[in-house]
Order: sequence, then structure tokens, then C-alpha cells
Amino acid sequence: MPRSIRSSTLETRSARLRLPVSVKPTFVRVAKGLGLGYRRNKSGGVWIMRVADGKRGNWVRTIGAADDFAEADGGDVLNFWQAQDKVRSLARVDRAGTAEPITVAHALDAYEADLKTRGADLANVQRIRAYMTNGLAGKLITLLAARELRAWRDGLIERMSPASVNRTCFALKAALNLAARQDERSISRRAWQEGLALIPNATHDRNVILADGVVRDLITEAYNDNRSLTPRFLRPSLHLRLTTSNCLIAISVDICVISVCSDSNS
Repeated sequence: MPRSIRSSTLETRSARLRLPVSVKPTFVRVAKGLGLGYRRNKSGGVWIMRVADGKRGNWVRTIGAADDFAEADGGDVLNFWQAQDKVRSLARVDRAGTAEPITVAHALDAYEADLKTRGADLANVQRIRAYMTNGLAGKLITLLAARELRAWRDGLIERMSPASVNRTCFALKAALNLAARQDERSISRRAWQEGLALIPNATHDRNVILADGVVRDLITEAYNDNRSLTPRFLRPSLHLRLTTSNCLIAISVDICVISVCSDSNS
């Protein structure tokens, strides 16, 4: 177990209440890249968690109320030691006292490495990074909230189709699930299961019924462009008997595929 940090300024409520009311917290270093802060308010103080993002910056988040005027319960109201323990549990700390916070950015790095190992498509992680915000990337996955993930998901709708939003969210959930498997006891998946829920009815059939004349023109142009597209498995006499009524045309960007019906009259 890592050794608890002492602070004569923050350990006791009497010492904390001697601090001036301020919007700027007073911090103590708990471990490398990890700090515990206290901010004095008029109605009582709060405990602040500070985590370095590895890019010469950091992010902070309130983790609970201080026991300035209420007894600590280990949940919503924390004393100095309980707040320190909560900070350590949220950012995994090893015996040497070095913080190893699992942020969303770290989860994406691990996911990319896993994709490379499995020979999978790296576009899965590249798609996420293209739309990831700095604030969300630096957030500990243990502190992710469903509402902020849902806000990120909903923001994607203005930039891509609903089906693409679902693909991006599915990839991010895969990255977070991979990270969660490292510590199932302390990492809950509920935030991204709810916040990154797939958008219903995001895909729609794109079947288009073409007029007979358009179909005939497509077949003619496809044949003129590449005669190898003619279905060679048919006897020449059947080639002459093909009509638009027994052909299904599937068109992509650069290929026309003719699917012949299998009934006896085709």
C-alpha cells in the first residue's frame, strides 16, 4: 500500500477553516502526476482531484465535500484521509507511489496497439481521434459520466451521418472496454454503455427502382466499358433473352453487377 501523505494545512477541519475563502484550491502532492486539493467556500470546502495529462497540462474535478461542518461518511462527505484514498483509487497508484491514471487518451493508445497486434483496421481508432476533444481525452475513465459522453456523441451528428456516429461510438466503447478489463473491480462500464448508446434506426435501405430505359443504358455502358462483365456462365442464346424484368442491378462507384434470377423463365 502506498504511504499516506501528511499535510498540516489540510489534515484537520480546524486547520482548513483557517484558510481564506478562495476560488483557488490548496493542493498537496499525493503521487507523481496526482494531487489532492481543498477549496474553501463560504458554506464549506470541497476536495479536488488534479491529474497531469502528460502534455504539460492537467485537469481537475471535485470528488466530494470536506467534513468542515458535517461528519465524514466515506461517500459524499470525506475527511482528508478518505479523500486521499479516493484519489488513489481513482488513479491507480503502485507501491513506488507513481500514479498511472487511465485516461481516455491512454485507452485509445492501448486500443491502437491491440489493433496492430491483431492486424485489425487502424481506421477504427483514427476515426475516434479525429473527433476527440482535449477535455475528454484527458479524463480518467473512472470519472467519465454518461451525460458528457452522450453530449460528445450528439455533437457528432452535426458532422456525420447517424450510421457513422454509431460506428465511431462502437469503436470508442471497444477501446474503453479494453481498458476496463485491466481493472474490473474499480472501473465501471455504465458511463459509456449509457452515454455511447447506439442511435436507433440509423441505417436505411437505399434500394432505388430504376426505369427500364435507365437499366438498359447501364447494361449497355457497362458492357461497352468492360465486356468481361457479361455473365459468361450463360449460353449465348440466353444472353439474347435477358431483359430488364429479370435482372437486378447493383451499382457501386466503379462496378456494375448483374444478378440473374434463377427461375426457369429467366
